Amino acid sequence: MITPRFSVRQDEKQVFITIRAPHVRAQAIEFDVDEYQFKFFASPYYLRLTFSGKVVEDETSTASFDAARGDITVVLSKQVVGEQFKNLDMLTSLLATARERDADGDTKAIRPIIEEIGGSISTEDQIAILNDDDFEWELPQNLPQADSNELLMGQVKYGFNEQYSGVLAHVHSTANEVNEVTDPEHQSAEERREQRLATEDAKFDDAYYMENYMNDDDDEIRLSIQFKTELFSILRQSQKAKKKIDLDSVADTASAQSHANIEETSLSDMIEFTDNEKKMMMDLPRKTHIIADRQAVYLGLVDILFSYSLDHRINQGEPTVESAWAIGVVSATFSNLEQFSTLKSTIITCFRRGLSYPLYRNWELCEKALEDVYAILKLGRRAVLKALLEIKSIFDKHDIYYIYSKLYIDDYCVWIQTLASDKAIRSLAHKIHHFEIDKDEVGWDLDALEDLALQSSESEQEDDGEGNQYKVLDLKETINAALEESSAMANLSLDAQVDSEKTDNLNQSDLSTGKKLVQFIDSDDDNDISEADKESIQLKKDGHEQVQQDDSEDLANYMSSSVLRNIVKPDRKSESDKGDLRQKKGPLVEML
Repeated sequence: MITPRFSVRQDEKQVFITIRAPHVRAQAIEFDVDEYQFKFFASPYYLRLTFSGKVVEDETSTASFDAARGDITVVLSKQVVGEQFKNLDMLTSLLATARERDADGDTKAIRPIIEEIGGSISTEDQIAILNDDDFEWELPQNLPQADSNELLMGQVKYGFNEQYSGVLAHVHSTANEVNEVTDPEHQSAEERREQRLATEDAKFDDAYYMENYMNDDDDEIRLSIQFKTELFSILRQSQKAKKKIDLDSVADTASAQSHANIEETSLSDMIEFTDNEKKMMMDLPRKTHIIADRQAVYLGLVDILFSYSLDHRINQGEPTVESAWAIGVVSATFSNLEQFSTLKSTIITCFRRGLSYPLYRNWELCEKALEDVYAILKLGRRAVLKALLEIKSIFDKHDIYYIYSKLYIDDYCVWIQTLASDKAIRSLAHKIHHFEIDKDEVGWDLDALEDLALQSSESEQEDDGEGNQYKVLDLKETINAALEESSAMANLSLDAQVDSEKTDNLNQSDLSTGKKLVQFIDSDDDNDISEADKESIQLKKDGHEQVQQDDSEDLANYMSSSVLRNIVKPDRKSESDKGDLRQKKGPLVEML
């Protein structure tokens, strides 16, 4: 049988089900309504939906078939008018049977079909944990040691709920740069952890961290830190809306339930799934999980969401071709097949890898990523599912890293809709929101590195200041010497200056220009000078801000400009440069 594509929506009185079933005959369509369940059959399609509330088929119920589009629309009435059906957009949850559905605090949890004999936690305790708001996330748990025979036979388990083996047998023959486990099929969990810690210590770069610390005002890093995610904005809107509903002031339970339904509807309207996301949910495997270690599953979710949030923030919401690698390598769950036992060890590992692998390795950026994890968990299962579907989309498109969707993400997407508890998720969000991590807990002396970076920056600034001061003093001494030489020449007669220039083998064009300049100043008749010379000298005269009338002083200025020109630009000796000495002198001296 084929499960058709479908969508479900509701209002106060009715539930609307739209089923896409092309190429069927209207006479072959069958429906069945039985309290919580709705069944549809039209060969080769079969659909069974399980709702959180009861539906009935009465005189207001209808069904219509659009043969052109292949859409079948069914309208069912709610048995309790005004009741809010939960999670109608979480399609995997609707497809689950009553036994497979989660116990979200409203109904009693279903006892697993198989119970592990000799397990450390009884079924009753597991159910209590699932529904407990005050679950102790820091309760230490020891990982079971793998039996030596299992290690030799390659039966080490990993992946979601430790239910896979043999998948990574040939991981080293592929270009998998995420995996850091030397022998994933034989190494125990403890050996993988020891190897991970050693790899993180070797990967951490002191200079890289200090450079990012000193340049945290860099545009890219600052934009990543200040970036506001869509889900974080939704959380703020939800919190503002919640303040308007004071449940404590409601006297009767019915009104309180009505307010709770309004809150649930508002959150559902804020977080909507796209058509592509709905298709991904339809394509998820049909599985029933019997979770062996619920705490490890929840903590693994925190690790995955942190690596996703860090990449999402660095790329400001736009995944790149490197996102699959960036998420995979930061997540110890993916890269080292890690199984966490406490919330503290999970967050410390997130920060260690967040400061060792990404493009930007900044403490404040890691703190912001952890805030994003809190926002996702605070919004509940719908927000978590939306984030997981985006991660799945990123990994499914990669020809190597798609394997991590099969090992973890697909199962997480099914689990979050069927077995995960909103109460446990929000309890975890509360713990993360109030969790404080010190820099010395990550195992590296970050405070000392930051102090060293600040001292190095101050020393460089002092050295740059002294170097610039010395350069200015040297330049001033050179200019003063040149000005003294020009002042001495100003005391010479015009003939002595000309002879001195000839003796020093100055360029004849410079001498000719100087004489023409003096002739221009002394002459009362412009006809004594050729038109070309007058035009050239007039240009030089206009370019100079103050033309001195005294012949000897004017020529001295001309000579000082020549000296300054040779000091500042000794390699430029073209005729045009020499002819522009008077024009350049004024601005040059003013600048110096």
